Amino acid sequence: MSYDARVADELRADHEEKGKKLRGRFFRPAAFLIIAVAATAFCGCNRAGTQTGNNNNAPASSPSPRKPLTEFERDLEYVRTGQFTYIYLISRADGSPLNNDDIAYLKQNAPPQTNQWVLTDEKRRVIAGTNFEFTPENLDALRKRFVVEDYSGK
Repeated sequence: MSYDARVADELRADHEEKGKKLRGRFFRPAAFLIIAVAATAFCGCNRAGTQTGNNNNAPASSPSPRKPLTEFERDLEYVRTGQFTYIYLISRADGSPLNNDDIAYLKQNAPPQTNQWVLTDEKRRVIAGTNFEFTPENLDALRKRFVVEDYSGK
């Protein structure tokens, strides 16, 4: 082999070795980056499908429209979100609206710790929210004049 051929082979070998080192420096992080991006994209698509409630097994149907809540249902939900232990619904037996005397009688015969009173259903009912149980005496006094329903667990 001639001197020129030998030098050319050494240069080529040196060049290939440097190329391998350079590829190792750049291609390993690039491969890691590609894998990380692919994993993120896959997880992101899966998570987005779960958040929006997409289910490939579910039949394609539009959700049924929700019936608007009545005044009473809205007020009851409002009291429930107060996280009271006891919720009582109180109304007159004849179904007429509660007057000022009725409200005064309610407050006089209910535990003083009753936190919330919500007049609802065109003043025909009142929802009481409290963390203190109405005693049998309280309930007896209220039932002399009103219909009292326990909505605590409902």
